[in-house]
Amino acid sequence: MEERLRELAPRDELELLMREATASVEKSLALEDAGWINLSGTTMDVISSAERITNIQLSRLYSTKDPLGKQSIRLWTDYTFGTGMVWSVDEDNKSAQKVIEGFWNNKSNQSVLGAQGQRKSSNKCLIDGEVFFALFLGASGEVKIRWIDPLEITEIITDPGDQEAVLFYKREWTDAQSQGHTEYYRSSSNEKGTEGIDSQGKAVQYTEDALVYHLSYNTISQRGNPLLLPALNWMKYYTKFLSSRIAVMLALAKFAWKTKVTGGQAQVDNIKNKTDGQEVNAGSLITENLGADTTPIKTETGASAAYQDGRMIKLQVCAAVGIPEQYFGDISIGNLATAKTVELPMLKMFQSYQAVWKDVYKDINEIVLAYNKIPETEWYVDMDFPPIAPEDVFQAAQALSTILTAIPDLAYSDDVKQMALMTIGVNDPAEVLAALSKSEESNPNIKLAKVLKQFRESLKE
Repeated sequence: MEERLRELAPRDELELLMREATASVEKSLALEDAGWINLSGTTMDVISSAERITNIQLSRLYSTKDPLGKQSIRLWTDYTFGTGMVWSVDEDNKSAQKVIEGFWNNKSNQSVLGAQGQRKSSNKCLIDGEVFFALFLGASGEVKIRWIDPLEITEIITDPGDQEAVLFYKREWTDAQSQGHTEYYRSSSNEKGTEGIDSQGKAVQYTEDALVYHLSYNTISQRGNPLLLPALNWMKYYTKFLSSRIAVMLALAKFAWKTKVTGGQAQVDNIKNKTDGQEVNAGSLITENLGADTTPIKTETGASAAYQDGRMIKLQVCAAVGIPEQYFGDISIGNLATAKTVELPMLKMFQSYQAVWKDVYKDINEIVLAYNKIPETEWYVDMDFPPIAPEDVFQAAQALSTILTAIPDLAYSDDVKQMALMTIGVNDPAEVLAALSKSEESNPNIKLAKVLKQFRESLKE
């Protein structure tokens, strides 16, 4: 390449570089079209199994080491889960309350169901695009919950005529002793273990006594896709862009002054010997005769244009993860007016994500309650997520006061109390509710109000 450039005129050099750069981009795009998007496929999966594994590994890498990737995952989880989702069961349903408390408060389940476990489940979902929960059903009604690495799930076996009816999950993994294992788990919707047929036409029955609940996210097919998938290439190029800018700055910083001297090489060497390797204090004077002329080197870095170029790349990452650019380290481009405008889509996005997780925990709770033979009429568990956007406590209190004036009976609703406690920032609403319940039991006025409420409801019926 260098030899060819030496033989060409400057104009020819530029044309050659442009042709080779264009050919490189076209070759890259051709590989993308051939290997990544296969429009001739017969299924909805445009990403092959091998590419899915690569995408997960890249997503795990970028979410850990890349600032934009890490911030994206952190914001999604922070806004959705905050200090953690809280739940409560109607105290009148003693049996259901006992089962749910035993499941959620079990120390062995805290790594998955505690506040930290909820955040970790969210991170797994966003980074890998899916979460596999394994529910181990104990003989005494106890249920333990664990995660299974999505890279270990190598096949999802469904009803041949209904892809949504999942029967089994095939898991292949290697233990700490480098011993390979292959197991089949029942889907949470196939508790009876109805026999299935895998992709090789082999009859499948479960080999592990656990139910698997699968959450696939960011997809229209069986397997999920990482949140960062559309942003991976842009994060890579943004990193390269910033690295190139750093290289330019370091190169420009090597020389700050130039000196023209009158004389031969001996005079040049004399000037160099006086200044090379010498530390000069800031603001020092330089003394020279008419035979030398020292001037600062003009270092035009093009920082303004580079900022706009880098911003264009970063905006692609912002679009991919659905978060405005002021959340990625440049607060100068945001203000109160734009924040209110751009945060509405974010609010809807995180509300939708909260709704997904509410469905997940609802389904898991129902599996636990059904296993413990709790009647279906007692399956309701109230679940509340922290507010996505901070609320004005004073305004919220005023609104609540107005509502309670119009509907006094709401004051005795545990749901209303829980939401009020969360709004004012109480860390453990469940504990406060329990304390309030004990005080209510000893308060005759509250007892009377509850009885009157039940009496009015019976008259309406």
